[in-house]
Amino acid sequence: MTKFSFNQAVPFEATHVGEVIKDELSARNMKQSELSELTGIQKSILNDVIKGKRSLTPEMALLLENALGISATYLMNIQTQYELDCAKQSERVVLQTKMLEIWNVLKDQVSIPFFRKAGIVRGNIIEDVKRIFEVFSVDNLDDFFGLKAEEMELSYYRKSEKVKTNPVDILSWKYYCYHLSKNDDSTLCTFDKGADTEMLARELNNVFKENKNTVNKTQEVLNKYGIRFLVVNKVGQVPVDGMSFWIGDTPTIVITERIASIDNFAFTTLHEVGHVFKHLTQNGKAMINLMEDKKNIEESEADEFALNATLPNAEWKKFMARTRDVVPYKIAPYIQTEADKHNVNPQLLFGRYKHDIGIYKIKNFFEAKIL
Repeated sequence: MTKFSFNQAVPFEATHVGEVIKDELSARNMKQSELSELTGIQKSILNDVIKGKRSLTPEMALLLENALGISATYLMNIQTQYELDCAKQSERVVLQTKMLEIWNVLKDQVSIPFFRKAGIVRGNIIEDVKRIFEVFSVDNLDDFFGLKAEEMELSYYRKSEKVKTNPVDILSWKYYCYHLSKNDDSTLCTFDKGADTEMLARELNNVFKENKNTVNKTQEVLNKYGIRFLVVNKVGQVPVDGMSFWIGDTPTIVITERIASIDNFAFTTLHEVGHVFKHLTQNGKAMINLMEDKKNIEESEADEFALNATLPNAEWKKFMARTRDVVPYKIAPYIQTEADKHNVNPQLLFGRYKHDIGIYKIKNFFEAKIL
């Protein structure tokens, strides 16, 4: 938590020493003319000081000390603080104006609704701009637009005819994920590109089969293999299931909260694990699946990894051949038997079955929710 310092505070209104003198006169039931006579300060000058139109000088402070018994140092400190506060207010106005100009540009370049939901935008323009720049790891608009120009050239920002995508939302979501990964304090083992992925898949499948505290247990397994795991809010027109990327020496997998079923969660997690071990390189591009119409080779390979990690394709083809004549609404016991045989969650196979036959509106026979 950031510590607050009163030295950094900017008062809403600076208090002039004249206010103190005015209050003192009121408390003593003394007129300005009387104080003028006691101190020898011209009445017009004294009146200007009391109204805040003139600064108090050290000479006047000493005269007031003699007349009122109030320390000259105390009075001068108030005068000095007033001048400092005025300077701070003036500086803040300049900063506020500058940040407002930046804000008016940024609001069309990033997803403000998403950043508001994520707690990045909180209603203070100066701090909001700073936090947005922090998310994108930039210091100014020039750096931001330089970063955006590079990002917009990447293929995964193309629009799909089937799924509406918004490049602004995608950019915001992606860099928010980077930001979360950089600030995540999970304890990770060292990542090994040559790790036993079959063992990793078995451990994940055990988690998916049990389906209890699934997200946390998935994180524990992946962290053990040196992979950071995050679940992030969905945002606007970003039909993203998952993403994987490198931050420092660590690969990160992000799953979006738009996933509600265990079979989608399992497949997407394993899909991204496939990217981590097959495609990701340090300082390379992030792998992000936008559910496009046409998948590239890398996406297809990650799909293949995920499918084989749950049930090898050869075994799945045999199962589909054996159940070819079984009507979909009677498939449940066959799915259960196959799942028990391979020690996997039957919902994972049921989801795959619905996908392969192209019929999704079949009653769920198994627990589909992520528990």
